[in-house]
Amino acid sequence: MYEGYLLLGILLLLTIVVLELWNPSFINEGFQNIVKTVSVGEGMWSKWVPRRGDVGLDPTGEHEGYTRDIRYFAGYTDVQRLGQDHDFCRMLQSVSDPKEQFFACALGGTEGLSTVLYKTPSTKDGFELSRDDYMNDVLKEGRSGYCRILKTGTEQFEAKCNPASDSIFKAKLITDSNPPPEIQKMLSFYEGIVFWLRLRDDLLDYAKNLTVSTAGSMEIDEVPSDKTEGLAFNGQDQFLRIGDTPDLSFGDVVQLRYVRAFSFWVYFEEFTNNAKIFDFGESGQPSVFVGIIGRGNPQAQQDTVEPMILDESQKTIPQGPSGAQCVLEQSPQKAMATSRGNIENYDCPMPEIFGKIMDPLHKKAAPSGPNVSADLLYEVWDTRMRKLHIQVKNVIPLKKWVHIAITATSMDAMKPDLKIYADGKMVHTEAGACLPQTNYTSSNYIGKSNTANATSQMDNKDELFQGKLFDFRGYRTPMTDKKIGDTVVWGKTLLGLDVLEEE
Repeated sequence: MYEGYLLLGILLLLTIVVLELWNPSFINEGFQNIVKTVSVGEGMWSKWVPRRGDVGLDPTGEHEGYTRDIRYFAGYTDVQRLGQDHDFCRMLQSVSDPKEQFFACALGGTEGLSTVLYKTPSTKDGFELSRDDYMNDVLKEGRSGYCRILKTGTEQFEAKCNPASDSIFKAKLITDSNPPPEIQKMLSFYEGIVFWLRLRDDLLDYAKNLTVSTAGSMEIDEVPSDKTEGLAFNGQDQFLRIGDTPDLSFGDVVQLRYVRAFSFWVYFEEFTNNAKIFDFGESGQPSVFVGIIGRGNPQAQQDTVEPMILDESQKTIPQGPSGAQCVLEQSPQKAMATSRGNIENYDCPMPEIFGKIMDPLHKKAAPSGPNVSADLLYEVWDTRMRKLHIQVKNVIPLKKWVHIAITATSMDAMKPDLKIYADGKMVHTEAGACLPQTNYTSSNYIGKSNTANATSQMDNKDELFQGKLFDFRGYRTPMTDKKIGDTVVWGKTLLGLDVLEEE
């Protein structure tokens, strides 16, 4: 009889252990009136479940037939409600079919078992990808769902999640109403976005409106990293051409008349002549562009110079024997007495006195230094008529990253006021400015001018941009000071620059 009770007790204990491992909430709920649990979802057995160790941060040790896409989230989290981050989750891609991707977790405590059973639907089943992905307990159940920022409307982006269940990620998406602070910041960047080329490790438009074409065999390092160098342009034959249609025109989705802000990071390796950062218009005819004037500005000349740098050509008396030389200073009477007209007097009766050598009337300036900065030029055209010309002195440095934001201050459709920022600081205001005058343009370049093809050697030809670009955006709404400041801090972090501002 006692053996039967013992066997029953062992079976009951094993049942409790199994339930604790696979459904801790069941045990918590059954004994919540008797025993006060430590926290929701943290069972007494959870801490003994080992972290999954046969697959981890090293992307080479993956399930056979799949490779890890390291551009997306990869890390330990909790999808089993263990109360411990012992489940390793990552994005996988099928070797046999690169278009098939899904997000999967190798569960803690299942060492040696399949690492791809606990997963989301695949891209072939309508699963949408996003580089802005993260894990979050969206249902407040003590376990994390897979979340990311997705486009849910023409100009609408939201944080959506596949919640975690007992055996799989649920297929139905739900909205994350309380995403982490870094995701909230990214969502603010998406507000009003028309196009967004991050140029970090890809050439994609994160607003999902643009088609991008490259010239000159342009390439970007697609290996993701905490830091970036942006997209490099060689100044010889490289530029981008973009559009919202297959023929690379604007007008169907990206309508320039309603674009109220441009934002980008730029690095000039060299000030090529009249280089354009971007130029949207027609062939040989701009509509709206941003660039520099000439080849930049030399360092300011010195007001005074040391006497040693004055050469002979700058003295009032030239070096002999050429030119007028110093002569005896004497009165006409003395000159007559010692001239050849008086043949009996051969010697000078007075000591020779020479005229004073005066300082030059116009001192020679010190040689100008290298061109270390350039003027920012922003213009808006209507066919061949220039509607707006803004020149901001010395805001573009040489061989140094700078963030430029050009934004209207209101939604005025005719002549809104305009502000220009450099590294988050306002450097120019323009009252009653002008927006682009057309919606339809067929020659939309980044790094090239629409007037680059000179017809004569005497033309002041526009040259291609030589340098780097990063985080190029266009907005349908004005950028606020906060959005500009957050953009600068975000960019400085990725570019590895000193971040002085607090987030």
